[in-house]
Amino acid sequence: MFRASMIGAGVLVASAACAHRPLFPDVPPTSPASAAVVKRPDVSQVIYHEVGEGRTQLWLTFEGQQGQEVFLQIGVPVLDRLKDYRPTMALVGPGLPTGEAPFDLPAGCGLEAFPTKEIAEPRYFEEHFTGTDSWILHDATVKLPESGVYYAVAYSPDGKPGKLWLAIGQKEEFGLTDLGRMREWTRKVRAFHEVHGAWPRLQKIAAGGLAGITAGVAWLIVRLLTH
Repeated sequence: MFRASMIGAGVLVASAACAHRPLFPDVPPTSPASAAVVKRPDVSQVIYHEVGEGRTQLWLTFEGQQGQEVFLQIGVPVLDRLKDYRPTMALVGPGLPTGEAPFDLPAGCGLEAFPTKEIAEPRYFEEHFTGTDSWILHDATVKLPESGVYYAVAYSPDGKPGKLWLAIGQKEEFGLTDLGRMREWTRKVRAFHEVHGAWPRLQKIAAGGLAGITAGVAWLIVRLLTH
């Protein structure tokens, strides 16, 4: 039984590794001052944002080293009203082009923008763990020209309201300490994508794995106390 519980744990962690690690900051990251801090930009992480009045931009920030490669990706939920929604992704930081920018930049920073308005057929992406669907509009890998503080930004060039998500990093990494957060993470991600109803199949498998862990630990404790 104990071995079975360990298999259940493996299923749960492996299922989680098929997804981005979500970020849900306490303060809306709508400016450089309130940017969500990413401590490890190599780890695959995603943040969700609804563009609207007072929320026209989404900002992440991280410490980067010269020559470091940073992966960025932008997408939108698969919703009929967003099929033509084309937000822009940008990297802001030292050593980047210093031409005209669509918003005020932090001191000493330039900007490299990745517009998506010409994307006619975005890439479809199904995230099995949360049971959500997205259109991936663009991804880019940028080699940082200097060491310093950088920002990943997403915004709608025309200020049109909508929804978008911004991802950074490619290394999939989840730990057992994340198990307790999975249910709440999934609820928030599904609500953002406007998906309702029962949890997806992988989530049910994960729940079964967690139940197996609990049963296995209880069995082991009883064995130790009675022998």
